[in-house]
Amino acid sequence: MATQTLPTVDNISSTIFIEILSDEFTAKTGFGVYAHITPADVDQAYQQYQLRHTPARLFAREYVRPYV
Repeated sequence: MATQTLPTVDNISSTIFIEILSDEFTAKTGFGVYAHITPADVDQAYQQYQLRHTPARLFAREYVRPYV
């Protein structure tokens, strides 16, 4: 029997992180993440997220706030 691992703060992939960040941008501005920041900025945001050890949705909310 395989054990299913749910994403946590420590093991969320960059793909899931980008999805969460894009969802937050879309909800707050009507446009996705790449309408506001470059792919390099997204990678940098993911690295910042990994260092903070906060939930991805909370990080995304705080990250998007200056763009609203």
